Amino acid sequence: MPAVLLVHGGGWYKRTGDMEGIAKDLARSGYFVFNITYRLAPTHHFPDQVNDVKDAIKFLQREASHLGIDPNRIAGWGYSAGANLIMLAGLDPKNGLRAIVGGGTPANLVPWPDSELVKDFIGGSLAEKRSAWEAASPLLQIKRDSPPIFLYHGKWDNVVEIEQMREFARALRKERVPVETHEVTGGGHLSVYLFSQESVDLAVQFLDRRVAN
Repeated sequence: MPAVLLVHGGGWYKRTGDMEGIAKDLARSGYFVFNITYRLAPTHHFPDQVNDVKDAIKFLQREASHLGIDPNRIAGWGYSAGANLIMLAGLDPKNGLRAIVGGGTPANLVPWPDSELVKDFIGGSLAEKRSAWEAASPLLQIKRDSPPIFLYHGKWDNVVEIEQMREFARALRKERVPVETHEVTGGGHLSVYLFSQESVDLAVQFLDRRVAN
């Protein structure tokens, strides 16, 4: 059975385990679903959250036979901060994800030097910890053999602007990483997460092509 690891959003500091709707859609489509939480900011800082996601991937791989899943058919899916984390964990092919889905993805943190959320996540300002800000930006962590990626994003997102997705997709294509994108007309950051069933359906279809078969 293929498996999907879900990683919740919430600005790296809240909303634990709130991917239940997507989890149910995936389960109905024949996937084993592992809906995780992770250590939260500001008590914990990068890279603790990414390490938690990597540990979850390793757990699925290690316990695959017991869980009845195929360790070579594990995908990741995150929204917002969760998309940032699953990208950071999954872009490196050594971590073994077959494909990744990201919605409302904060792909490049460097353009947000005044963001208190990012400062709390990293544990310091851009001026103080620039290397960590860059290391926590998926746009800057792409590998030529990163797994296929599906990105979806609201055109009216005023939390994570859609240009973040477009720039990320361009960078992935430059490295010849397979990437598909879906822009939600009229969608904002929260509304796409809550109400864009079309995005979820397209993402599941992507996983069916890349992971299930």
